[in-house]
Amino acid sequence: CALDNLAFGSDPSAIKGIIDLRETANDHFTVRLNGEWEFYWEKLLKPEDFSAGINIKPDLFGDVPSYWTSYSAESIKPTRMGYATYRLIMLLPQGYRNSLGFNMPVFDSSYEIYVDGKVMGGNGTPGKTEPETIPGYERVFFRFNPSSDSVQIIINVSNFHHRRGGFWLPLKTGTFSEVQKRYASGWAKDWATISFLIG
Repeated sequence: CALDNLAFGSDPSAIKGIIDLRETANDHFTVRLNGEWEFYWEKLLKPEDFSAGINIKPDLFGDVPSYWTSYSAESIKPTRMGYATYRLIMLLPQGYRNSLGFNMPVFDSSYEIYVDGKVMGGNGTPGKTEPETIPGYERVFFRFNPSSDSVQIIINVSNFHHRRGGFWLPLKTGTFSEVQKRYASGWAKDWATISFLIG
């Protein structure tokens, strides 16, 4: 809708796994965390994997949102079915400690998100094989209170149940009250559509 385009039209874009919100974050803001995320194919990495002092290099920087089948590098060519880790560092203004809201998209077909080392939510159960993986498609919204000027986001995604896999819708964040408002508005639109279809 026009309002969304106005609000998200000038979003900064992630470059090589880092998105700079130092000129964007204020008391009332919303952004889509689009752009180049670190992408690790056939890995389900945890926060401790990045804090253990081991230099882990991504297979590539994948455009988000998009299906991972659109990614290609010399070393990998992701298939429809599989699993991967996405990682992004979000830079905030110095001393910014306002509560943030995260409005999570649907992933195909299961995911788990860590923000600064803590599990904050997910859908289904991401696994490395089809028997280990349980798909899920519920909407997820949560609050996060930053404790430093940079925030690490790690998302593990697994797909063995959908024709394409990956991070194909935008993740939205911003001031908690603003994101919550838009999240509630989205629910209202969904229910209006459902009511219309049922009625």
